Amino acid sequence: MRIAVRFAVLAVLFSLLTPIASAQYFGRNKVQWEAFDFKVLQTEHFDIYYYDQEADVVQDVGRMAERWYARLSRVFNHSFKRKPIVLYANAADFHQTTTTGGLIGEGTGGFTDAFMNRVVLPLTGDYAENDHVLGHEIVHVFQYDIAANANQNRRRFQLEQLPLWLVEGMAEYFSKGRVDPLTAMWIRDATLQNRMPNLRDLTRDPRYFPYRYGQALMAYIGARFGDEAVVRYFMAAGMTGIEEGFDRALGVPAKQLFTDWTESARELYNPIVAERTAQLPNLLVGRRPEPGKKRNRGSSELNVGPAVSPDGKYVAFLSARELFSIDLFLADAHTGQVIRRLVSSDRDAHFESLRFIESAGSWSPDSRRLAFITFAKGDNYLTIVDVETRKVDTIHVPGLEAITNVAWGPDNRTIAIAGQTTGVSDLFLYDIQSNQVRRLTADKYADLQPAWSPDGRTLAFVTDRGTNTVLEQLRFTPMRLATIDIASGQVHLIDAFPAAEHINPQFSPDGSSLYFIANPEGIPDLYRIGLADGHLSRLTAVTTGVSGITELAPALSVASRSGDIVFSVYEGDNYNLYSLPANATGTAIAAAAAPPENAAARAALLPPLRATGSEITGYLMRPEEGLPPASTQFTERSYRPDLHLAYLGPPTLGVGVDQFGSGASGSVSAFFSDILGQHNVGFTFQGGGSSGGGSIGDQLGGEVFYLNQTHRLNWGADVTHIPYVYANAAYGTGFVPGTNQPADIYQEFRETQLVTDATGLAQYPFSSTRRVEASAGVERYSFKQETITYYFVGNEIVERDRERLPGSFVLNLGQVQGAFVGDSSIYGFISPIEGTRYRYEVTALRGDLNFETALADWRRYFFFRPVTLAVRGLHYGRYGAGSDDTRLSPLYLGQGSLVRGYDPYSINASECVGAAGTCPVFDRLVGTRLLAGSVELRAPLLGTREFGLINASFLPTEIFAFGDVGAAWSSGQHVDWQFKTNTTARVPVVSVGAGLRILLSYIPLEFYAAKPFQRPNEDIIYGFNIIPGW
Repeated sequence: MRIAVRFAVLAVLFSLLTPIASAQYFGRNKVQWEAFDFKVLQTEHFDIYYYDQEADVVQDVGRMAERWYARLSRVFNHSFKRKPIVLYANAADFHQTTTTGGLIGEGTGGFTDAFMNRVVLPLTGDYAENDHVLGHEIVHVFQYDIAANANQNRRRFQLEQLPLWLVEGMAEYFSKGRVDPLTAMWIRDATLQNRMPNLRDLTRDPRYFPYRYGQALMAYIGARFGDEAVVRYFMAAGMTGIEEGFDRALGVPAKQLFTDWTESARELYNPIVAERTAQLPNLLVGRRPEPGKKRNRGSSELNVGPAVSPDGKYVAFLSARELFSIDLFLADAHTGQVIRRLVSSDRDAHFESLRFIESAGSWSPDSRRLAFITFAKGDNYLTIVDVETRKVDTIHVPGLEAITNVAWGPDNRTIAIAGQTTGVSDLFLYDIQSNQVRRLTADKYADLQPAWSPDGRTLAFVTDRGTNTVLEQLRFTPMRLATIDIASGQVHLIDAFPAAEHINPQFSPDGSSLYFIANPEGIPDLYRIGLADGHLSRLTAVTTGVSGITELAPALSVASRSGDIVFSVYEGDNYNLYSLPANATGTAIAAAAAPPENAAARAALLPPLRATGSEITGYLMRPEEGLPPASTQFTERSYRPDLHLAYLGPPTLGVGVDQFGSGASGSVSAFFSDILGQHNVGFTFQGGGSSGGGSIGDQLGGEVFYLNQTHRLNWGADVTHIPYVYANAAYGTGFVPGTNQPADIYQEFRETQLVTDATGLAQYPFSSTRRVEASAGVERYSFKQETITYYFVGNEIVERDRERLPGSFVLNLGQVQGAFVGDSSIYGFISPIEGTRYRYEVTALRGDLNFETALADWRRYFFFRPVTLAVRGLHYGRYGAGSDDTRLSPLYLGQGSLVRGYDPYSINASECVGAAGTCPVFDRLVGTRLLAGSVELRAPLLGTREFGLINASFLPTEIFAFGDVGAAWSSGQHVDWQFKTNTTARVPVVSVGAGLRILLSYIPLEFYAAKPFQRPNEDIIYGFNIIPGW
């Protein structure tokens, strides 16, 4: 009988680039720049993990948490046992958290993980915002606990299937209520543009920000059906789906509910908008909205944080016009023409990111330099750029844990800073020349957004201090205007609008008045107040709002010498910059004539106009309810790194029976961690076997690992046992052994490779983009080959033989490895589109074999919106005395991730033209050393409006054209470095082609067609890979 073994050999060869594949990993680093000494504050329902910098405020956070528990347990009609809250003193510390492996972005104000039901958040320096974020996250704690209890009670609750607009929108509504000027601005804008979403839009279209639109929808449900209906809908959606949940919980079909919601928004906002028809005259940067018209692909949606130079010539602003990063741009303040990009958050080596959400730049008095805030090395830095030379200097301000706002003083050496120490915000003065810091305020009130008077003797700022703020009751009023005398430190509150939010004060050039943003009518507009007489005037009457990204984001700048005004407006789902001349007077108003609170709340209200009684509105108006007394002292204890089950993978079990016998397989995995994520243990086990095949012992595998992240140097250990089984089969006819009875014969060739490994590893990051890695361990490889032959008479197996083949052996090796890795790339949907990646690695192996391996992998991505040119060069090789040992399988160049068109399964025997026993087409692809290079031109075919030739984000698709080249050789072999197609020599192989990649349920699928030039008998080879773009 003839046994076909060729494809089994090729299958083994195909697997032998596993060392390369496992080594080629990249990714940015989360650096633990600081080691925090955590303690635990125990309240009735929460364990709050904190460190010394938060000691002054942690008791207040505990009282806030218990107040939220009292509120939300009534709304949800649910209670739970103790839950953890991990508290960081500021955003820079929060970015270093080990509670999640992912990088923390500037826009993340906190999170709650569903597995451990653990809240993680930073202090903001603003008690009111701390309270809001904490309440938002504790809503998630209730959601996750309810879902877990439902599943434990055998009621299938599919929390992971719920969209963000429901989960996050519910958290926003329960923590902020129906009166919210920011969210009302978004919904009012959508109403004006005739683009209120339906259920499909809200669920699938990324333009509909889930926090804002989800909050508005939950507020509508709560107002129409009662707040308990929001909880009913949450439960129904988790058990029956989001669409059926409306009918089941509310008795109204989804389509009708969304229609009613849209009509209620029109009823509420149209009369308000009708009174504000004046169009702003001078659009500086951006594009006016056109109701009902789709925006062009590639248009910028974000132009915020304006800062006008003192001479009025330039405006610096933050923009997302580069698509995947927020960058700082310089433009002409009169025409809006962009002059240059000053700095980029993803390209500048001086820092890791810009602080752009609630801060803006500030100019030096000579209009030559711009100061702004960046994240670097685990801290906020004061960064200064020369606008002409683009020279960047970064300054670590001593004594400050975080910086929120900066203002450059008229003396050209002093910068006023709103910064954080011990978790609260205060005002500071920093002398650039002496590197000295002077503290101006020291209290728990929020002090933000300082602005200099022209004479340098006074700072204007915003604060929550005042008679209506009672810190003992954790009751806070909206931000008010204030000034502080630099010499005496005396604070003077400015009475503008009693119940409105005031932000972003800016002095007029003569120092007699303040410009600011306030919302006395429920819509944020630009105002001016005389400091001597209190005379008020309104300079804008926009239909949406003069606003930045958040309620406290700076959106206004006034040139200190020329008086020119630039501000940002949210409209048409865009942030545009507008300007006003220095002589703009506006409309005079009297403070007494400002709309009463109920009328102002109407514009800030989320639809509908009329509502039933609200539990949420009630508890937000009664801050004393559920609040533990100010004298409460919660219990403190030291932190113990006890391990908790963080994740349990769904166990699997399969059983099968066929004519060859019975078989079973299964797997289980679990992950354990302490609350801080500093100590992590995981294991996985899988196994299987059959009565007719290989032994069960040959098919058992598992892994156990430990990872320590307590310090910047991360280290751990890993023990694995993995079986690799390769098999092929052949059919024939013959006789039953020992008889003359004819039989059908099925023969299986099986090769089993068992790899057992114990490794210690360490990783030290230099920055978020560069790191070194090291590992050392021992490995044991065992190889076994056998044949299993089945003899059939009819459909019955009458004989089964198992034969161990020669060639089995065992290898014991020790290995030491080191690597230097860099990754500054920016990822698109399926592949990197910009930046650089590299990995340089060496490994030494000693034992039964002695050799070294070297890996050099460099990749560069050039982005020409929307097309990316990607370039790669790679070398991997074995060196040393044992590198050519025949017990090592050779490396294969033709796998789909290296040189496409040479897949081993696509090579036919007819292509093997050469001396007997050789196949040059195949042989030139095999060796112990590989050199490969690739070029790709990539474009997003299906994607979003901003990044996609076709706006269809449901199935991200990338098209690409490529060219691959490579060579393989072993020690003593020669490569003929010429381009030849019809030759038997060992020459480089080349292919060109095109293909597409699809991201299907987070699985990257690559389809390609390649022309392999060194396979002259083949025209086009089609291939498929399950890999992202390199």
